[in-house]
Amino acid sequence: MRYFLNRRPSNDIGSATVEMVLLAPVLVLLMAFVVFLGRAGGATEQVRHAADEAARAASIVARPKMQGVAQLVAAADLANNGFNCASTSVGVQVSNALAASSVTVTVSCRLNQQGTSLVGAIARTLTASSTEVIDQYRAG
Repeated sequence: MRYFLNRRPSNDIGSATVEMVLLAPVLVLLMAFVVFLGRAGGATEQVRHAADEAARAASIVARPKMQGVAQLVAAADLANNGFNCASTSVGVQVSNALAASSVTVTVSCRLNQQGTSLVGAIARTLTASSTEVIDQYRAG
């Protein structure tokens, strides 16, 4: 009786190797897709943070300097967070209202697709905007 329980059919020999050979590419693709999703999610937050920081910096400087300061702060914030954009653009729009003026900074970043070619991901552009009230006392 014990002989029959321990005996393996001869046609199962090597089937684990075949299964692993077939599943390995699928597992690699799945891991690459998870990496891509993680990078895309983190990039969205980093671009949003860069827009917030650039709007705050632009709100405390004189109007002629707002565009330059916003670009410098957004680029520095993206670089400090370890995120590399293939291309970055920063737009500044000032709105003048009777009660208070505000500045809106829009940061656009074309994602760096390095390392995600296995997934077949297309190039994405992330855009985030942030609005701050212009500080009348500090923005001489």
